[in-house]
Amino acid sequence: MNTKTNQNINVGVDTGKFQLDIYIRPLDIYFTVTNDEKGIKEAIKTIKKYKPERIVIEDLKCLSS
Repeated sequence: MNTKTNQNINVGVDTGKFQLDIYIRPLDIYFTVTNDEKGIKEAIKTIKKYKPERIVIEDLKCLSS
């Protein structure tokens, strides 16, 4: 539980071949990063600030072919 907001912080990650769409709930924060090493590092840095209880990542089956 995030002590600053007293709410459970959840992160949703929608994966695309070239970008990641990230939503932090219930803070209503939305941002996009590139789906490469630089973008992923940027996303991790941003997400860590909010100490989420869980991170949910979309199934990647569509990218496996």
